[in-house]
Amino acid sequence: MPSPDALILPEVSTVAIRLDQVQTFINSMVLIKTSEELSGLNPWVYETAAALTEDQREQHNLVIIGFHYSIVPTRYWKDFPTFLAHLESRDPIALRDQVLDFYLGYKPSEAVEKVVDATKESLLADVDFFLDYLRSKFGEESIDIKIESRAFELLNEPSQMKNEIVTHLRFMWEEYYLAEWDRIRPMLADAVMAFEEIDFSGMSRAETVKYITGKDTIGCIEETLTENVHNLVFVPSAHNGPYLGRFQYKNTEGIIFGARLPKDTEIHAPDLSRNDITVRLSALADDLRLQILKLLAEEGEMRSQEVMERLELSQSAASRQLNQLSATGYLNSRRCSGAKCYSLNSERIQDTLRAVGAFLLCE
Repeated sequence: MPSPDALILPEVSTVAIRLDQVQTFINSMVLIKTSEELSGLNPWVYETAAALTEDQREQHNLVIIGFHYSIVPTRYWKDFPTFLAHLESRDPIALRDQVLDFYLGYKPSEAVEKVVDATKESLLADVDFFLDYLRSKFGEESIDIKIESRAFELLNEPSQMKNEIVTHLRFMWEEYYLAEWDRIRPMLADAVMAFEEIDFSGMSRAETVKYITGKDTIGCIEETLTENVHNLVFVPSAHNGPYLGRFQYKNTEGIIFGARLPKDTEIHAPDLSRNDITVRLSALADDLRLQILKLLAEEGEMRSQEVMERLELSQSAASRQLNQLSATGYLNSRRCSGAKCYSLNSERIQDTLRAVGAFLLCE
């Protein structure tokens, strides 16, 4: 019997904008793990990552990455303490099997040539086989050997695994996130209130996603908006910067977006306006990113390899900067002859200048 504290999303809702303490917490924990790879996130993410000791950081990576699919909610929960109590009450083997079931059921991309056959028993029997299987499903570049090797050990000790998961999540909640939630909740509530006033009935699903997230292109999200998705749930976050997060419930696609106000809204929410402007300007407050924008403004559309060569950048440096500029909307990107091509989105730049003027000059 489901816990009475667990609220199941209604099947009849088409579009919902709501606060979701659990999803935003987990999303922020993932951002802490990836903070070294992403620029433009909320300062809280970088500050929290820097505050962790080396041992705490290793434990964080283990729980958030190695056991990620044991902590992903399958329904909406009213708050994080209730969800944490649910995790603590679960049978350790069932929690362990939730991870293995995801691995076994995951469908890799068409580019994967061969997937290693496996069962729960074979995955738990040998660490090398376990790692080979993960590589075959998710790709070599997606696997952290140290994290997954430690995860393998604890998957074979489910009671200890559950204890480490619950202990670490409780620590991160009490030590870092609870006070931050109290600070950002009013701003997030303003975003929800503003978008709830919008009539989405005349928009397609893709148009709705673009309108709420403020993005001209939504890439792989658009591909997943099938008829099987009965509900679209949007959750504002103060930490995402220009990036999107995703989650899924039954028949529901959830999107976590950087908290903002709808375009042309009459609602006055200075904290939200400032947050959105900060995200936009942080992408411009970097000499290398400005060089990229200037290059594309002068030369027109270029392949990522051409940008790398012209500015003498490493692949990782170019990828990081191009990703942030694209996520913030300053660059348009598309696939061209097997490569990724970028062009300047001049309208987005003009819109940013107007937003700064409206905020500072009260236009």
